[in-house]
Amino acid sequence: MERSELISRIVEEKGSEAIPELIKLLSDEDPEVREIAAEALFKLGDNARIALKKEFDRRVREREKNDITLLYIVDLLADFGERSIVKSLYNILSLYSWEEAELVIYEALAKLGEGDKVYDILRYFLLEDTERKKFGAQAAMALSYIDRPEIIKDLVQAIDSNEFKGEDLEIIKKALSQLVMKNSMYHEILMNLVGNEINKYLG
Repeated sequence: MERSELISRIVEEKGSEAIPELIKLLSDEDPEVREIAAEALFKLGDNARIALKKEFDRRVREREKNDITLLYIVDLLADFGERSIVKSLYNILSLYSWEEAELVIYEALAKLGEGDKVYDILRYFLLEDTERKKFGAQAAMALSYIDRPEIIKDLVQAIDSNEFKGEDLEIIKKALSQLVMKNSMYHEILMNLVGNEINKYLG
């Protein structure tokens, strides 16, 4: 069965009854199982949001180091627009010892309207970090949630750097496309930067 079919079946057959089990599956060893559980929870809407917020609060109180399940919950609550978690997100940054986890939290903050506060660190990950090849694409997607015109120039600079290839380059172009679609002024900024080559920059 295809993943999308499986998610639809869970949502249609069990509905909100599936929420506690799906939250448990966010801790499964198999990343694909975790992804399926996360997608199903998002489709279950407000009831899932309420349950996830309770689980978020519990895990924040426990302050377990490098809690991967908490990152899935953070991502979901950010997609739900749950602004009540913002203060806690800043507090849990210190619990994680690797950059990918920090970027998940920074992206959640960007989704929840904290873009101006996290812009500089995300730009650093994209353009200046010694490991930008590793983290640049993830940083670019986080930047796509921030409404600042200078991000257009940042993403063009990343594409022109020739440091990003294959899927990572496509993700950066996708981030640029998302920003340009949101704001016609950004399309003009991009045109001024790249001229007739605009299609080369959009994913």
